[in-house]
Amino acid sequence: MEGPPLRVLGAAFASVPGTNPHATALMAMAAALRADMDFVTVKAPELAYQGRLGDARLFRVPVQGTPQEQRAGFARAVRRQVESEAYDIVHVRGPIEGVAIADHQKSMGFRLVYEVAGFADESEGREANEAWLRAHRACLEQADLILVTGEAAARALADQGYAGKAAVVPPGVEVDAFDWWPVAPSEELRLLYLGSFAAARELPTLLAAVRRIRRVRPVRVMLAGERIPERRARIRRMAQDFGLSEIVEVRGEPRATTVPRLIAGCDIGVVTASSVPRFQELGGLPEPLLEFLACRRPVVVAAVPAIAEVVRDEVEGLTYLPSDEDSLADALLAMANDDALRERLIDEGYRHVRERFSLGARRRRIAEIYSMLAPGTQRYDAWRDAFESDVGTGEQAIPPSSSTLYALEELPTSATARPDTLVGNDAPATSVEPMDEIVRRSSRPPSFRDSDTDPGAEL
Repeated sequence: MEGPPLRVLGAAFASVPGTNPHATALMAMAAALRADMDFVTVKAPELAYQGRLGDARLFRVPVQGTPQEQRAGFARAVRRQVESEAYDIVHVRGPIEGVAIADHQKSMGFRLVYEVAGFADESEGREANEAWLRAHRACLEQADLILVTGEAAARALADQGYAGKAAVVPPGVEVDAFDWWPVAPSEELRLLYLGSFAAARELPTLLAAVRRIRRVRPVRVMLAGERIPERRARIRRMAQDFGLSEIVEVRGEPRATTVPRLIAGCDIGVVTASSVPRFQELGGLPEPLLEFLACRRPVVVAAVPAIAEVVRDEVEGLTYLPSDEDSLADALLAMANDDALRERLIDEGYRHVRERFSLGARRRRIAEIYSMLAPGTQRYDAWRDAFESDVGTGEQAIPPSSSTLYALEELPTSATARPDTLVGNDAPATSVEPMDEIVRRSSRPPSFRDSDTDPGAEL
């Protein structure tokens, strides 16, 4: 090998595996990098405290209390892991955990990579949002490298004086996992929203648009993807207030392996978003936009900068004006009523996502970033390095692949660790390159985890 592998710690406030974008990003990272990797994520009830993501160790932290308390507890666990082992690079996907470990940078000698991917929820109130913003600004200052999803976010960072340490890493989707499932026939117009029920996702606007559509044609709607029961209950009450409870189904987070079938069952994928900083200058991309396109489903999306880099109006999909129910209803009806338009947008959206937003493209970009961050560590000759010697026989065995979608190995229950003792083995640090040089060169129906009668089914 060309040099000792990096020691990398990744942290994301999400469950892995899962349908969330954090899970997809960590899977891509595990497959892309030549490194000794540990990941700290959130423990879901059905998942063990420890597991493996490819060759990386996976530690899961149980969280309780309010959303702020959950994030604070998770950040403490990330800090304990940083204190327990030596890492060359710590890669965080949220500012709360980034701030928790930033003061250890100099004393422990690691580089901090801050990926702007975990955002505040406006519904949590002013205090929580201000805490997130303070943490975000602190991470921008402390980070050695800032990763964003698109050019709009990169330009916003440049305007704030961070152009010298910002890099674009587009999101990705495993296209081949989505493009094979047949479309389910239906006499009704079937609309699917899949994602968080946070205030920034504008579900009231969608419900108001559906009320108008219902007057002119039969329609059914599924709103799914929210793990928090209270948020689901609130949307159910809202649907009832709109007089839509008999045609709107509200569900939790589908299991990851059923998502392609779930998306294939809709006629139109709806990706709503409001004009908040998350979808403007911060570059947040609402999930699961890429998955809709990969599954060859037509999309109607909010006209916000984060989405505009993926879907252009009347090219890969149709757009609507945020917070405008009439604009959304018009776009949905136009998509539903024009077969030629719909097929053209489906073809162009699929081509676009396969060419620019595949998970392979993201893996290549991550490897490129890390090869610049730590020169020499990502050089890999598979003919020489892909085998482990079978001592005494002269035979060699290929280790399991880490690139398979949703590949996750659970450790035996007896091997699971307590959440407050996420400790592994020490490893020597590896030299890294100055940041200015880097920037310069640089067939079952879907099942859901949403039992409202079983509190253990939720985070």
